[in-house]
Amino acid sequence: MKALVWPHSLTGRLVLILSIALLVAQASTFTLVFTERGLAMRGMMVSYMAADVASSIAMLDRLPPAERISWLPRLERSSYRLRLQEPGDAGQQASSALATEVTQALSQALGQPVRAVTVHEAGVALRLDLRLRDGTPVAVDLAERRLRISPWVLGLLAAQLTLLAAACALAVRQATRPLARLAQAAATLEPGQRAEPLPETGPHEVAQASAAFNRMRQRIDAHLDERTQMLAAISHDLQTPITRMRLRADLLDDDGLRDKLQADLTQMQHLVEQGLAYARSAHAPQEPEVPTDLVALIESLVADYRDAGQPVRWLGGPACTLRLRPRTLRRAIGNLVDNALKFAAEAEVALEHEAGQVLIRVMDRGPGIAAEELDKVLQPFYRIEGSRNAATGGSGLGLAIVQRLVAHCRAQLQLAPRHGGGLVASIHIHIPDAAMAGHTGDGRA
Repeated sequence: MKALVWPHSLTGRLVLILSIALLVAQASTFTLVFTERGLAMRGMMVSYMAADVASSIAMLDRLPPAERISWLPRLERSSYRLRLQEPGDAGQQASSALATEVTQALSQALGQPVRAVTVHEAGVALRLDLRLRDGTPVAVDLAERRLRISPWVLGLLAAQLTLLAAACALAVRQATRPLARLAQAAATLEPGQRAEPLPETGPHEVAQASAAFNRMRQRIDAHLDERTQMLAAISHDLQTPITRMRLRADLLDDDGLRDKLQADLTQMQHLVEQGLAYARSAHAPQEPEVPTDLVALIESLVADYRDAGQPVRWLGGPACTLRLRPRTLRRAIGNLVDNALKFAAEAEVALEHEAGQVLIRVMDRGPGIAAEELDKVLQPFYRIEGSRNAATGGSGLGLAIVQRLVAHCRAQLQLAPRHGGGLVASIHIHIPDAAMAGHTGDGRA
């Protein structure tokens, strides 16, 4: 027999506990009623049987001894039967509560002592020994009590238990539904993404929890907005002094010093631009979602790079149209391509379809990223020790910007080493299978 499987959900556990409690309560109530009914029936049976047996014994007393045997079947009842005993036919004296009640009632009705004995015969619960006036021994065999239960009673109890269990399930569902809604809202909470506040309705505790969650989300959004605005302001304000420093560096007579300063200023300018791009990525959700042909979007992006003389190859993929933010997704793919060109001088773009999701892959044959660094490089301003590009070292914002842009498209960015060397940056867009077209486009550029 398999052990009881404990449900994983709170709803399942509460319903199971309450159902078991109801079942135990129903069984206890039924047992008490059944026991009380048995005691009442036993009292009535003893009272009626004592009077009935007294009448039967009186009849046997008045009958001739030869006719008594023929009258025994006529005096038999459903609860007992009479028979004439042989001398010495006796058993062990009974001491049960039933025996005590019956012997007392029958002794009172007959006016003679009655002895109850225990016998081991099928269908016989108790035997009473008594005598007629002429001394003839008589045995009264009491039948085993059978308290019958009507089938409709069991059906009614089952229906009642089912109704109570259904009511408990409904009540538990009503109580746990706000928890599920709160958990879903917490799981879908993404930085920079605006979402509808949870309804602050229902019981007091539920409304209080929803209000607390809404306030927490507002504080998180306010903190992120403040941080983004601060980064944008600093990056914007740095452009003016950098420009002045460039002009002053051009006036230097020392060519070597001038070139070094210009290189440093170029790196600073690149960092400022990346900071502004990261700040602007927070406004991506303002772009509306529209049906977008992914193949056409990627082909046009690759064509722009090819027109600019960049070695970017389009490997093709299945035709697919999704509702998303096309400019945001184009910026994300473009940043990944720029990253590949920066570190590997060439890039390949492919579109793939797996169960329930579309994958946009940007691949290169550069030095790659160590496995332990793949998650860290997605953090803002994190740079790999030594960098993939020894000349500049990067700003540490490129992949962080892509991750934020991809999140605004309800997708995920994953990095993985490429077989044979290099890096694969994949954008995973989760969709239903029905959104995929039924054919594969070649689309090679």
